[in-house]
Amino acid sequence: MVDPFTSELPDDYEKTIAEFGIKRIDENLKKKLPDHYLFRRNIVFAHRDLDKALTAKEFSVLTGIKPSNKLHLGSKLVADQMKIYQDMGAKIYYAVADLEAYHVNKKELDELHEIAVDNVADLLALGIKKDNYFYKQSTEKEVMQLGYLYARNVTYNMMKAIYGEKTVGETMVSLLQVGDILYPQQEKFGGSKLVIVPIGLDQDPHMRLTRDIAFKRKLVLPGSTYNKFMRSLDGSEKMSKRNEMGMISLSDDSKIATKKIMRTLTGGRETIEEQKEKGGNPSECVVFELFTYHFEPSDEKLLERKKACEGGKLMCGECKKQLAERTCKFLEQHQAKKSKLMKTAEKLLLK
Repeated sequence: MVDPFTSELPDDYEKTIAEFGIKRIDENLKKKLPDHYLFRRNIVFAHRDLDKALTAKEFSVLTGIKPSNKLHLGSKLVADQMKIYQDMGAKIYYAVADLEAYHVNKKELDELHEIAVDNVADLLALGIKKDNYFYKQSTEKEVMQLGYLYARNVTYNMMKAIYGEKTVGETMVSLLQVGDILYPQQEKFGGSKLVIVPIGLDQDPHMRLTRDIAFKRKLVLPGSTYNKFMRSLDGSEKMSKRNEMGMISLSDDSKIATKKIMRTLTGGRETIEEQKEKGGNPSECVVFELFTYHFEPSDEKLLERKKACEGGKLMCGECKKQLAERTCKFLEQHQAKKSKLMKTAEKLLLK
């Protein structure tokens, strides 16, 4: 069950691609996209209508997050994609899904506002420009109105077929997501246009519902890109804000981040002697995954690390130390930038 309200990992990406009717980002499309390791390494691996964005007169990007906790490295993965599309000329629309967090995470709106400011400051520090469009669901009344109006195009059986049995609150959240995704096509933003939504496969139910409603409303069908999930540090589920020790937060200090990394799941053997003899298994290693997704931009050096692990020349302890050094350096630099952007983030959400 691929569900936007849980932290489970898909069992089979290939099977899900076929069932959802999405397209793999093939080598031909990669040649037309910016040369970025997220595409080269198939981390962003599938899409709907991304090819149309390359020839469109204009396109926008809609994304967002529940402000239920600090942003983590899984969240950064989406921000890195936003930066790519921003550099391609797209305008970014960023929805702070505080009403979703209110229903699903049972937090009050005042508390969620403080977290939202912190989240937006993270985005600005990661290179997302302040002249993009940031908003909270709870204060953007037009989005709530759109969700209500689009409900006319939805039946109970249709929602059940897409999502399964859900609470009334979760159903309302899904309709609000439709309002978010189609919001950039409103007249005040220039009218109909292609909107690309970067997501994980778990969020595709929202896309299928939105595309169906857009078709009925004679709007431009929104497109989407799909990134592979980052696993939690113990490898048991996708990295999630629900599990503090399973994620590396962008607000973690160096001591906490290092402690988490040294406990992270590896693909190593039970003893150093066995590791030297048989080598490790990078495909099972979350440490290697963190290098792949964030901390080794060079494909050549990443391959060297992989071969050293498989050949028994690189021990897990040393690999973790190297990851901790890079992670802590990134966090220190990021947090220094972020501290100067908190007031800007507050203004963006109160405008």
